[in-house]
Amino acid sequence: MSSPAGRSTEAWPVPPTPPAGLVALRDPLAAPDTVGFVHVASDEPDRRYLTRTADPPHAAAIVCVPTAAGGLEAIYCVPASERAAAVADFVAAADDAQHAEIDRTVATRDPDTPPGTHAVSALADRLGADAGSGTLRVPSHLPHDTAVRLEKAGYDLSSTTALTEARASKTPAERDCLRAVQQAAAHAMRRASDRLAASTTDGGVVRVDGDPLSAQRLEREIAADLAAVGVAPETVRVRAGDTGATEPLPAGEGIVVHIRPRGPHGYYGSLTRTIVVASDGGWDRRAFIAAKAGQTAARRHCQPDGNVRTVAAEATAELTAYGFPPMGQSDDDDAAAAEATDDAGAQATVHGVGLVPYEAPSPADDGALRSGSTLAVETRVVDPEHGRIRLGSLIEVTSDGGERLVEYPFSVTPTAGDA
Repeated sequence: MSSPAGRSTEAWPVPPTPPAGLVALRDPLAAPDTVGFVHVASDEPDRRYLTRTADPPHAAAIVCVPTAAGGLEAIYCVPASERAAAVADFVAAADDAQHAEIDRTVATRDPDTPPGTHAVSALADRLGADAGSGTLRVPSHLPHDTAVRLEKAGYDLSSTTALTEARASKTPAERDCLRAVQQAAAHAMRRASDRLAASTTDGGVVRVDGDPLSAQRLEREIAADLAAVGVAPETVRVRAGDTGATEPLPAGEGIVVHIRPRGPHGYYGSLTRTIVVASDGGWDRRAFIAAKAGQTAARRHCQPDGNVRTVAAEATAELTAYGFPPMGQSDDDDAAAAEATDDAGAQATVHGVGLVPYEAPSPADDGALRSGSTLAVETRVVDPEHGRIRLGSLIEVTSDGGERLVEYPFSVTPTAGDA
């Protein structure tokens, strides 16, 4: 079934929901004197990772305690009005064998009760006479008011990086979610390439059906393609040098198309290509070949026990081998600024992607690669006089080197029907 504009209106295939990441808490809860784990959040990725529930309208507490039988009990603390949804998503959701020793329950509270207070009550119910003593493991970003309530109740708080470390390596089910959203990004990119392949040039600008094509118009079409298959077009950016968003796209200059959609399970894709309509084959071609070679170099070094800094450095070295000076490296927090820079040179950026666009492994943490880590790898060459070339894909770390989650061709010229 298609819309009048020819876009598919069928939802993109949605993989099953991955198991909750509660198994990541086993090791920190096994530490001496540790009586439990507590986190409070609303639309925060660790909460989604631990519960696999949709973002609730109110903050929820996740409490996890060891059981006498050697397992774990996880209590999802929500307002009473959200009980039905929490039971359906958190308790009734199917898990795999590794979750067999995790009991999951839902506890409810009055909507005026702070979630931190609810967590204290849940701990008291489970710990009995031992309540109010011992160590609680918490994420470093636990809300301050919750930390105060837990400490006033008598608990010592100890930060754990267990969730960050666990999320740095994706399970097969998580990679299925990433692959699905990346397939949607590739679908939208293909449609954009088709659009540019069918364009004409007149007066130095790109035209479709005789009308000038602007970055804003192409962004809206890409976003519509993503939305039509049930994927959120959270970031769709089309840029061509200094050309304004509403101005006609220039012919003969790199048009950077960057797509970062969010799938129904909360996982992000990332796909970047640069297309030149009516390229003269000069600087654009040389920069494109360099950026593509940088992608290949990065894949070779995406191996367990490697590091994102090494991957980025090797990719940048490949870029400089083509005669482009290095631009320097950026931490993931500076990636947005790096995307927009007009400084001349070449650069590669590498960071994890998952429930947020930038997560471990990244230059902001230890950067260590693990089997199953999924990385957004981007290579770029910038010259204020000639423009910019950017290429980016999602790469899975394997023992044999990096593998693209979804194959999408590299081509500097627009080609209709790219496979």
